[in-house]
Amino acid sequence: MFTLENIIDSKAGREIKRAIAVKMVSQGFLVKDICELLDVSAAFVSKWKRIYEEQGAKGLHLRYQGSTGFLTPHQRGEVILHLKNQTHFSVDELRDFIERRYGVVYPSKQSYDDLLKAAGISWHRTEPVNPRRDEAKVLQKREEIKSILHAREAEIKSGEVIVFMEDECHLLSGDTSGYVWGRRNERLAVPIQNAKERQTDYGVIDGDHREFMLQPSTAGNGKNTIALLEHLQQLHEGKKLILIWDGASYHRSSEIKAYLAKVNEGLEEKNWKVTCLRFATNAPDQNPVEDIWLRGKNFLRKHFYENKTFSQVKNSFFDFLNQQIFNFKKLEWYLEIPQII
Repeated sequence: MFTLENIIDSKAGREIKRAIAVKMVSQGFLVKDICELLDVSAAFVSKWKRIYEEQGAKGLHLRYQGSTGFLTPHQRGEVILHLKNQTHFSVDELRDFIERRYGVVYPSKQSYDDLLKAAGISWHRTEPVNPRRDEAKVLQKREEIKSILHAREAEIKSGEVIVFMEDECHLLSGDTSGYVWGRRNERLAVPIQNAKERQTDYGVIDGDHREFMLQPSTAGNGKNTIALLEHLQQLHEGKKLILIWDGASYHRSSEIKAYLAKVNEGLEEKNWKVTCLRFATNAPDQNPVEDIWLRGKNFLRKHFYENKTFSQVKNSFFDFLNQQIFNFKKLEWYLEIPQII
């Protein structure tokens, strides 16, 4: 039976895929869009663009004349060793490598999948990395925060100062969708009403006691951020609060600066009622609250069958996370204080 994949994986189809990739690059298409459309890797696009520039269109043709059929055990071992030295590899790149080196082209994609598995390479979802991230500055910022908190260790231990780490989560109905077991080739629909609704949740974790507090809101902005700060002060009246968060624009807004100036007016810095510190820029993984959001959304995906409306989704998310204890090792990056039990 012929499928689109069969045609694309044929000799002519693979040559056409190379040509289309090169042409799309030359016409200004984004590499990520080319990869998504053609189901190839960025390395595949870069490789054939380079070959085209060096050799012209003839360089895009397949090099083999017929196929020897299969790899010998020795050749298979060489391929697996080669794969183990790669950080990632696509089936297209592997097919090209074997074809170029050994003149072998397997008729089934499964054969290439088997080689990747034999080399210990499994299918992973790619994760975006901000190109502006500076790892040295990330570690420097972590040590800077740790040093500030260490200097106030006695106050934190006594409960005079409370350290919170904060982040916002934008909850959508789509957060209930994930992977479940189902019948092959059968679409699995998750019925949910009010699918276009969304909610912003503010979340703070007490760095000492590890308790998490979630505050639902309408949006992430200066007004709602001030409401969170006021709520924390009401809950911990008479305490000095240190809040560590990211560099979101509303965290740095004139509205927040004016509020903090008013709250801390006339006080020495060591006696400020609210002190705000920032995590490293372009490094959301430095904030332990990010891990809590991930746990909450994984919970929603596993319990999708319980929530038929967005209101139920919000309640389920809140009930799972609010006032729970999360003892992440990441918290010790900043605060090495034994928990009070």
